[in-house]
Amino acid sequence: MSFDPQWTHEELANRLCDILVSKGQLKDKPAFIRQDREAVIADVFRSIGLDGARMQSFTNVGPLETIVRKGTQGQAWVDQVILGLKAMLPEQVLAATVQVGMDHDTQEALAEAKEKTRMRYDRLGKGKDGMGGMMGGMGGMGGMGGM
Repeated sequence: MSFDPQWTHEELANRLCDILVSKGQLKDKPAFIRQDREAVIADVFRSIGLDGARMQSFTNVGPLETIVRKGTQGQAWVDQVILGLKAMLPEQVLAATVQVGMDHDTQEALAEAKEKTRMRYDRLGKGKDGMGGMMGGMGGMGGMGGM
């Protein structure tokens, strides 16, 4: 089964639940079981920005697995969801070497932290090399008192 790039979060969750039901991993009856699970999955997809367009953007399965795991709180069904989503991806995406890197938000947070650290070093007069004077206030020998 493939996906449609036009699918919303809810439509993607609905089709995923169809897959889970067909594999016997989700009960279809009574109806509230599926409806509840589908709503939870749709909420997760909404929170991580996963829809048909995002599915189309993947060039390997690494980022898909990462965002789904990041968006869930260790639910027992997360592996089934990932496998179901993978089943929708094109063969070339499945066959591609898995590459897992930092997502955009994490990259921005890291850059911000590095900038704050640099500014603190500059403010404290630590120098350009990140060390410049770190031992200067510790007796010149890293606090060893000249040992």
